[in-house]
Amino acid sequence: MNRSSRLLLCILLPLLLPARASAALSPLKAHAQVAAEVMTFLESDIGIGGIRNYDNDPLAPVAPPYFYHYAIRHNDRLRSSTVGYPGYASISYPGYTASVAIDAFLDWWVYSGDTAALGRAEQMAQWLIARRTPATDLYANWVYSTQTDGVMGGGFDGDSIMSDKPGMFGLRCLRLYDITANALYLQAATEIADTYVATQMSGGVADAGRWPFRVRPSDGLVRQDYTSHIVPAALLLGEMGARTSNPVYTAASDAAWAWLWNNPLNPASADYMHWEGFYEDIGSESVGLGDHYSAERTASALIARNQPGDVEMAITIRDTTTAIFVAPDGIQNGNGLYAPALLEWQAWMNSTYAATGQWALLQLQLAEATQGTALYDSTWAVLGREALHTLTYGQAPASSVPSDDGRMLTTIRELSQPGFGFETWYEQNFNTVLYLLEAFAYAPDLAPANENHILRVDGASPTTVVYGPTRIETLWSGPARVTLKLAQAPSGVRIGGEWVAQADSGAHGQWTFDAGSQLCVVDHDGSGLVVQLGGVTAAPRSGRASRVRLLGNRPNPFNPRTEIRFEIDRPGEVQLELFDLAGRRVRDWELGWRGAGVSAVLFDGRDSSGREVGSGVYLLRLRALDQQDTRRITLLR
Repeated sequence: MNRSSRLLLCILLPLLLPARASAALSPLKAHAQVAAEVMTFLESDIGIGGIRNYDNDPLAPVAPPYFYHYAIRHNDRLRSSTVGYPGYASISYPGYTASVAIDAFLDWWVYSGDTAALGRAEQMAQWLIARRTPATDLYANWVYSTQTDGVMGGGFDGDSIMSDKPGMFGLRCLRLYDITANALYLQAATEIADTYVATQMSGGVADAGRWPFRVRPSDGLVRQDYTSHIVPAALLLGEMGARTSNPVYTAASDAAWAWLWNNPLNPASADYMHWEGFYEDIGSESVGLGDHYSAERTASALIARNQPGDVEMAITIRDTTTAIFVAPDGIQNGNGLYAPALLEWQAWMNSTYAATGQWALLQLQLAEATQGTALYDSTWAVLGREALHTLTYGQAPASSVPSDDGRMLTTIRELSQPGFGFETWYEQNFNTVLYLLEAFAYAPDLAPANENHILRVDGASPTTVVYGPTRIETLWSGPARVTLKLAQAPSGVRIGGEWVAQADSGAHGQWTFDAGSQLCVVDHDGSGLVVQLGGVTAAPRSGRASRVRLLGNRPNPFNPRTEIRFEIDRPGEVQLELFDLAGRRVRDWELGWRGAGVSAVLFDGRDSSGREVGSGVYLLRLRALDQQDTRRITLLR
């Protein structure tokens, strides 16, 4: 299909399909309940008939089924077949699936405190880091986009990889590094970024700043040329430039953005609004057929970047994908019962919950970004919520299929056309969790009113999230604005070990609480944060609060000994506690009565039973004078 035919299809498709009904759905169940049920399914590792060990090694641990299979049927048989897709006993799409899975697991960890989710995010990242392209390849240290029969590569990719998936994965590696301080993730992100720099194309306007879509990693032979999805590379390179102050990364990021503005974002270009080159499960017949995914991810990146013209272009992208991909009544979406719903892409015009969730999030992002300006359209927030309501219908009822464990169906038409078959693609489930939780940041009224959750983090990542019956306790990798939805007003907030009164400013930050929205917003400087939910009343501000500080440990990292220093500004009882990242107590020191000033204690790398503890990041907590302070320390054996 040439460019003219593609444009004609974009214009005619909405006219050929019936218009969507105006009646909106009400949620079938609470949005948070759907996310919780889907996460329970993902952590259950259900599936019989084909779960594979790591690279078919019988001595290796059994991997979760989503590592090796893209889908599972509702009789719990994994989607294995020697016919189709295009004829393998197992097939998966690790580059994309790992990226959305890591975000889904990490978002769930922040929202719920589930340390198992954090562990799964790390498991998936480390598994994929170990299976990248060889360091001697031209496209070195990049992740594969397809895996077949336990071996990286194959499928429609053949001997090639996709250039957008490494950028997606590299951004998740940076997020994991911020949370865990594990240098493995920073190294992986750096290696991926270095290959982007080394292979970025030059030449005329149509090429300068981009990368080909499908390439053979060993020598760069191009198997499929065009992709519009270069935002992940631009974002990764920009982030690496900001972190390292290396102008090479920044220049490569700028060149990638320039390519976007010179081509798919340029009304004068033949490739204006040409959004193509993302999905893995189709070959050369996809050339010329568009997808909404790369378009809408670009729009979200433009909103976040927010340079002159960015939001206006995001609106144009939104209007383009909406005209093409919103499913009209009676077409692939349950005969009008489930709307709005999004068709996935022009090579496979079926509506999916992942596509619907992504579109919903973009509507909410645009509504927030344009609030109070002439660009604002009040229908965006309404449509975004309606699309999220569609997601609550995506789990097959027990009367239809034997499994009723929270998993999402693949397509919306399965609800009204059982003959289509009942199965779930794992990425549909990961994306359901991801988009529902991310939507709470823009539509907090959809989050539970009778529970306590972190809904939004703007700035640095949390490194520890502990939900207790009387408080939420967190540590941070740097300054952030944190938005929580609380069942009732907090009885107090401590930032950096200091009680801070509502709407007051302490040494480390400030906080507010709005009873109507139930939102507590905390601005902090990266210090430890405790939101007290009951049982303890914040200390009055009528006098100077006592100062209790961990001054860090020397050396850090250490092996195996380190000196832990702390300071209190008046005499009192002092206790030190050491925890691993799962919240398990490793060791404590009852230090008794200590005088004001700086004190120190030696840690010899052993737990309370005298056993050596392993390498890793540990949490050190100081308690004194009815206050506390917390820091991370790192043991490298």
